[in-house]
Amino acid sequence: MDNRTEQLAGGVWRVEVGYQVNAYVLANDGHGDREGLTVVDSGWRWSGPRLVRSVRMLGLDPTAIGDVLLTHCHADHAGSAARFATSSARSRVWVGAADLATIRGESLQPTAATRLAARLGGGLAPVAGARPLVGGDERDAGGVHVIATPGHTPGHCAFLIKPCGVLLAGDAVAHLLTLAKPPRGLNADSTAVRGSIAILAGLDFDTLAIGHGPPVTTRARERLASLAG
Repeated sequence: MDNRTEQLAGGVWRVEVGYQVNAYVLANDGHGDREGLTVVDSGWRWSGPRLVRSVRMLGLDPTAIGDVLLTHCHADHAGSAARFATSSARSRVWVGAADLATIRGESLQPTAATRLAARLGGGLAPVAGARPLVGGDERDAGGVHVIATPGHTPGHCAFLIKPCGVLLAGDAVAHLLTLAKPPRGLNADSTAVRGSIAILAGLDFDTLAIGHGPPVTTRARERLASLAG
């Protein structure tokens, strides 16, 4: 499959690292790699080389990836995180505190999503040095604001890039055929999912970027509010 990249705003790119699976590359200075890069989600365990190749195709240096922020611990989002942590970039890996033990390999969340990932052969390689994200944190790199959005997993987080009005929502919602809640059977707490969507609908952004499917650029906040009920 050819590499597919799309620029969402200055210094923000969507990279399709698998079929309908997205990762995001952020330039910490808003345009290049001089002050380093941040990656949000890393795709499946086998997605790493494709993501690295895509970074190079954007004219950026993969060794400048200082941080990998994970929206959550599922293998289609965190599968390649260990690759970056042990690469020449020595990237720091971050995930919501309630998902930290899973990323570190200390425990397994026995959900339908993790069982599906195991059947697909895309399990997680543990990242022993992964660090916790806390909702409300302001990341210096790239102007990223961390929003706790539990439900799909206990530690699910979204990331608002305030300078350019892009919201990276992970699997808080999906956008395959239409904007929708993630499938109930893949959630840790579907009631909490609705509350997290309501939180996201109250934020100030222009572009809604999602873990699965294309970005939403028209009436994104209103559509989120409708999903939350």
